[in-house]
Amino acid sequence: MKNGKFTNTIIRMQFVPRWSEHAPRFEDNAASHSFRCAAIAILAGLAEEKLFGRPVDKLKLLTRSLWADLSHTMTGSIKHVTKKEIHVTEHIRALEHELSKEIVSCLSKSLRAFAYDAIVNAQDDTDTGRLVEAIDTFDAFLFCHREASYGSNPFFRSKVQELRDKIAGYEQPSIGWLLAEFEKGEGVRDFLGYIMNLDTVQRWNGSYNLVPDNDATHSFRVASLALFNGLLERERFGLAHIDLYRLVSKSVLHDLPEIVSGDVVSHFKHRNPVMKHAFEQYERETAEAMIAKLPEPFGEALADMMANPKSADYEGEMLDIADKLDALIKAGLEMRNNPHYAETYYDQLTTIQHRFENPCVIFFLAYILHDLTYSNFNK
Repeated sequence: MKNGKFTNTIIRMQFVPRWSEHAPRFEDNAASHSFRCAAIAILAGLAEEKLFGRPVDKLKLLTRSLWADLSHTMTGSIKHVTKKEIHVTEHIRALEHELSKEIVSCLSKSLRAFAYDAIVNAQDDTDTGRLVEAIDTFDAFLFCHREASYGSNPFFRSKVQELRDKIAGYEQPSIGWLLAEFEKGEGVRDFLGYIMNLDTVQRWNGSYNLVPDNDATHSFRVASLALFNGLLERERFGLAHIDLYRLVSKSVLHDLPEIVSGDVVSHFKHRNPVMKHAFEQYERETAEAMIAKLPEPFGEALADMMANPKSADYEGEMLDIADKLDALIKAGLEMRNNPHYAETYYDQLTTIQHRFENPCVIFFLAYILHDLTYSNFNK
């Protein structure tokens, strides 16, 4: 098994740049982009179902949007114009297809069928695949619009109209609705702004960081770890009660309120029970105010994802596990050249060992942590 290598692929996504040749004001990478696509997929799936009465496999849409670009860790960042160049486009597409299958092969056999659909078939010619492609384009539109708003490279101003015209041609009503609502201003546009700007919330404040991190890249990793763990427990350990869509959705959006509140270090928030309760109330009310920007049919689902992400049930616990595993991985990355993080690493490891007995935690500590520590980061 090479599950550790797959986990390493998840981590490396933040090191694959996007738009870098155009010197954007906001640096972008494949992890941040995949987080945004997953968050938009949640909105699109709910809109298709609740506003337009169209059946949609929301789990498939979400996981394909989350993992569609994993092959970019092996191809690197290839300019869009190059991908469309007549001499190389078919070769690039074929190579990305093969590399996607190679990534799937790193997983335990019981996980491969689901992962093949999410990674290899992400943008196939099905209704779901076309919606994933439309979401990808919509995210590019939002990114370029943000750049143009800040007066950066004129390239982005011209790209906004090009992408808008492309989006207008998509047949999926949820994408047309998102575009129309964005152009109205306020409401849905504000909520999309929260998603777009989560990459501006820096994590691990007060620590010397060699590996940069922000809430968008963190949310991508947590959602990916939660999906991996949920699949592992469902497919390999037979825990069929896990609601994967609910788990992954919670993981994608769990830190979105921090675009308003900021990232407050955990040991400060949890310093005592009174402080902990106060911050929980503040974060819940912040989430509720953000959700109020959206149409009423979205409220109940998003309240569960954002206002009560670490709920007192199995999905809430699985999110907590993924969150803490990500902190452990971050500390492990840093402490190789930054002794400051050694204490953080062992604190996180001890907490995980003492608090959780879930099959996915035992599997991670027994197999994946060893691979990450001694093998994959040295390759």
